[in-house]
Amino acid sequence: MRKLLLVLLLTTTLNAQERVLFIGNSYTAANSLSTMVAALASSTNLSLACSQQTLGGATLYQHAQSNATYSKLASQSWDYVVLQAQSQEPSFPYSQFSSQTLPYAIELVDSIRSIAPCAQPVFFRTWGRENGDQFNCAAFPPLCTYEGMDSMLHRHYSLMADTTDAYLSPVGSVWKHIRDTDSTINLYTSDGSHPSLAGTYAAACTFFTMITRMDPNSISDDQNLNPGVAATIRQAAKDVVYDSLAAWGVGAYDTQAGFTASISNDTLTYSDTSLFADSVYYDFGDGNSSTTPNGIHAYGQDDFFTVIQYAYRCGSVDTTTLVFQSMVTFSIDEMTHPYVDIEKLGRFWPANLQSVTLYTLSGKTFWYADVTEIPDLPTTSSTMLILEATWNGHQKSRQRYFPKQW
Repeated sequence: MRKLLLVLLLTTTLNAQERVLFIGNSYTAANSLSTMVAALASSTNLSLACSQQTLGGATLYQHAQSNATYSKLASQSWDYVVLQAQSQEPSFPYSQFSSQTLPYAIELVDSIRSIAPCAQPVFFRTWGRENGDQFNCAAFPPLCTYEGMDSMLHRHYSLMADTTDAYLSPVGSVWKHIRDTDSTINLYTSDGSHPSLAGTYAAACTFFTMITRMDPNSISDDQNLNPGVAATIRQAAKDVVYDSLAAWGVGAYDTQAGFTASISNDTLTYSDTSLFADSVYYDFGDGNSSTTPNGIHAYGQDDFFTVIQYAYRCGSVDTTTLVFQSMVTFSIDEMTHPYVDIEKLGRFWPANLQSVTLYTLSGKTFWYADVTEIPDLPTTSSTMLILEATWNGHQKSRQRYFPKQW
């Protein structure tokens, strides 16, 4: 018996139009981030339908208590829902973050999965203020500098994403890369907190890359920025996001086809191991199929068969393929029909006999004849074959056949 394993076939495609909802506050609303993301996608001939639900200074708690937020969430079948916390709350000490922010992050993601079950949650990892959070500096020294505040934001946004199986959109990390490599680009407005046009462009390039999984250098829309500045920002998004998509969770929750199987003689036993799939479909390669995740399938014939599993979720499909060899186990039946003398068939064909097949002991078809055509017997080195006779009424009988050494 031989079993062959073929390569997993994984195809990820962007739907005709992805729908993205941004839930946040003024950081999201500034320069209309959602509109900019759609515009950047359009410049690459992709269609993103982006919308936002924002409230100035809103915390995750406020959105978790907002009927308007839930109404917006229920208004369409979203593909991505982005959550942005109030600019300071994820940077606070863990004891405060764990009681005032994390529970509502979890509550909002649970609501997303309940109301929009096909949507992928995404956390909008924001940036440290230009000179840190001076208002809270005395109470929590890490906030006294940009570096300290940005580090706390990264730590706690990462925790929110990891806890909820969400993507982490590393906008703040792209900002940090730009700050470290080109200090001439001003990402902030005069308040040292909100994003300038360049800052929002960096965020939009980040989200474009997360959602489309495309190199942001494919974007041709500079959004009225200096072309050199826009190109530098796009390259930063490539370096931080596109080159490390898996680090931000992208693809980790895609539908993944998978099954294990073994074959004994002609009977396949299979078990579903797909991930994030709502349903599966098997094509057994012999004209038969099944939607049962785990089961058995009998081939009843000797051949190689390609088994394909299709795993479905929310309009997406992934496939994986295995090839098996089915080998019929032969047994010698008690004779219920006359003995077939194969050498005499050319001269005398019994009236109730439909066909005769010779099989090797491994189950391979060696020779076949019916009343319309009786080929010459080929030479064989086998000491024994199995003769299977099919009679009227589809009854079968088998007998040992010892070939002559022609």
